[in-house]
Amino acid sequence: MCDAIFTFGQRGSHFFQCPSRRDYTRIPKKLQRILATKDIAHVYHVTLGFENSFMITYRDRNGNDHIEFQGLPSELTTFLTATHPTTHLPLRSLPSITLTLGPENESFFVGDGTSYLWMNLPGPLLSALQSRISNGSWTDKPRLVALGASSNFLLITQNNAAVWDLPAYRTLGDMMLYSQGKERGIEEVWGVVLHAYRYQGFVAMSRNGTVLGENLPEWSLKGLEGLKAPIGRDVREEEVRRRQRVLAARPGLGDRERSGNERLRPQATLRRQWGKAVDEWADGRSENRGDDGGRERERERQKTYFKTQAKGMKLSLSLSIGIGAGGLTKILG
Repeated sequence: MCDAIFTFGQRGSHFFQCPSRRDYTRIPKKLQRILATKDIAHVYHVTLGFENSFMITYRDRNGNDHIEFQGLPSELTTFLTATHPTTHLPLRSLPSITLTLGPENESFFVGDGTSYLWMNLPGPLLSALQSRISNGSWTDKPRLVALGASSNFLLITQNNAAVWDLPAYRTLGDMMLYSQGKERGIEEVWGVVLHAYRYQGFVAMSRNGTVLGENLPEWSLKGLEGLKAPIGRDVREEEVRRRQRVLAARPGLGDRERSGNERLRPQATLRRQWGKAVDEWADGRSENRGDDGGRERERERQKTYFKTQAKGMKLSLSLSIGIGAGGLTKILG
C-alpha cells in the first residue's frame, strides 16, 4: 500500500497526491506558496476546509518537520501546536497527524496515533467513539474518520469495525455494506474522503490501489483519473520493497515464500474483490429489476456527476482524549 492524500475544500479546491504524482487546483494562495518552495522534501498530510482554510504537514530537505495552517478553529490549532510545559518540545507527532473537517469547519476529528481531539461530531459517531474508550484508554482506536455533508460520517477502527451513516453518499454506503459482508472486506478499505460540500461526492481507495470516486467537479475528476495509474505503480513498487525488506531481515525465507505463494493467492483475490464492488452492486440491482440492459446503465449512473451543494449541521458536544508527556487527560465540554 502506498501513501496517498485526497482532500476537498469548499471553493471547488482539491489536493491529490501519491508518491509519484501530485495534482491540485483552486487551493489557498498561502498553501500554493508553501508547495512552490524547493524546501519541501515530503508532504505528510494536507486537509482543505471552508473558504481558504487548510493544514499541511511536511518534512524539509534538512530533515525537519513542519506544520502550517490557516483559518482553523482555535481549539484545533491549540491542539496542533501544543508543547511540553518544561522542554517546550512539540507534543504532536507531525508525520502522523491526520485531520478531517466537516462543513464550514464546524466539526473536526484530528489525531496523531497517540492523542486525539474532536468537536461537534454527529451523535452516532460520537457514541461509536465513546463506546471504544474504557477507563480513559482506547479499546479499539480509530483508523479512519470521514466527515461529510448533513452529519454524514464513516468510522473504521484498527480492528476493522465499521460504523457509518451515509444517506447523502448512497453509492459509498452500498459499497460499505457490500464490503462488510465479505471476509476481510472492511480491512481492504484503506482510505475514504467525503466531499463535505457535494452530496454523493467521495473518493475511496483500497489496499491494492483501486481508486473509486463519484460526483466530483470536472477538474477534480480529471485529476483523480490522472492519479489512478501512478497509484497502481506506486502500490506495486511498495510491495516489491516490502518483500525485499522481509527477505533481507530473514535470510533463507525466499524458498519458503515461494512455497507460500499458493496460500497467499486467496488473500490477493479478496483484495481485488473490493475494487469490483461497484460493478457487482450494479449487477445485483439490474437483476432485481429484471432489466437486461440495466447493468450498463447502472454503471453509467455511478459515473454521473451531479451538482448538488450541501449544508452542514452543528452539534455542541466535544470530547478529547490525549496522551502526552503529562499522562492521560480527558476533557468534556
